[in-house]
This record gives sequence, structure tokens and C-alpha cells, in this order.
Amino acid sequence: MYKLIAIDLDGTLLNSYGEISLENKNAIKKATEKGVIIILASR
Repeated sequence: MYKLIAIDLDGTLLNSYGEISLENKNAIKKATEKGVIIILASR
């Protein structure tokens, strides 16, 4: 099982409107409910 997930913001997490899709929100919620740490990454 994963303990940590790092997600890039632009082009991965955010759509062209700068919003997080419902699908991504649900995936993040499920992961955090299982104790996975979510880290947002950008450069």
C-alpha cells in the first residue's frame, strides 16, 4: 500500500480552468481515508 502520493498541480491535478476534477477529488479523498499522505508539488 502507498504511504505517500506527490501530485503535480499544473496539467496533472488541475484542469485548464485551474480546477480539480470530481474524479481527482474522489481519488484524493479515498487515499486520505486509507491514511495516505498527499503532497502537492509544483515548480
